[in-house]
Amino acid sequence: MSDVPAAERPTPTGWRELLPEAVPAAGAVPWLAAEAIDHLGDPDGERVALLAGGPALVPRLAAGHLRIVGADRLAFVHGLVSHDVVGLRDGEAVDALLLDHRGAPQAAMTVHRRPADLFVAVDDGGGAGVAAVLREHVVFDQVEVQDMGSRLASLTLVGDAATLAAACEAAWRGAGGAVADALARPKDGRRAAATVATGETTAALLRPRPWGSAWSLDVHVLERDLPGAVQAWTGLGVRPVGERAWTAARVAHGVASAYAEGGLGLPQETGLEGRVSYRKGCYLGQEIMARVEARGRLRRGLGRLRLAGPPPGLGRARAWRVEDAAGRGVGAMG
Repeated sequence: MSDVPAAERPTPTGWRELLPEAVPAAGAVPWLAAEAIDHLGDPDGERVALLAGGPALVPRLAAGHLRIVGADRLAFVHGLVSHDVVGLRDGEAVDALLLDHRGAPQAAMTVHRRPADLFVAVDDGGGAGVAAVLREHVVFDQVEVQDMGSRLASLTLVGDAATLAAACEAAWRGAGGAVADALARPKDGRRAAATVATGETTAALLRPRPWGSAWSLDVHVLERDLPGAVQAWTGLGVRPVGERAWTAARVAHGVASAYAEGGLGLPQETGLEGRVSYRKGCYLGQEIMARVEARGRLRRGLGRLRLAGPPPGLGRARAWRVEDAAGRGVGAMG
């Protein structure tokens, strides 16, 4: 996070015009964009709405957008990330991690296979780092890593299946059926990603995930189409909410973040094991993942605590010591 006071940190122009009541996030949370929206005037109401399953939309200002092209793109990305990429069919997507040699998560991403490229949506401000690692590993591969930067905007829609299909149909005619089809696919780590196209240009890419008893839908939309889409959704009663509500709801639903929880340990210890394949070939950190699978036991894992009062405040990458009744350390709260 930037050290510029919150009142002086504007949100990007598109979101600032669409959500003039947005309050920028304060504090020093390293996985948020400097312009992240903390709330839109009613943080408690936003949290309750999101915990109840929406309908809601969350601007994801820290998302990164990479396009991988070239004849070797599938094998190249497959050899670097933690999940199967070469097994994807056109229109499918998989959640994966970029690990270091010790197996520690460095970034989380979703890899979408399309006929002419791979689209990589990077979570939580890790886009530049992932692009740098990918480029460092290009030797003789016929691969080009393109940063799509400000051409795209990202957000997450939350709601039941019918609501999400109706919301996307309102934004893009014909999208409702594609979203319904994507939501109906098996929850096996590889899920169809609905692509919404207008003429020769892709207008949006949509990726569904379970969200408690509802669904979340990651939406990557051309920035020029963002105002019309947001206007359509708010007209249907979809409520914009900020990062404070999003964090509370994802913790309540057990949805881990590579930047928040991932830094505390291995993927298997931090709620990210679903982003790891044990049946693919070599990749960064693969030896550690194989060792964890072979031994079959972990020293620690994520848990949820109900607090009697508010925490002492957020600090940069700081965790609080958790003690038992005898004062012995039993873990850390981040």
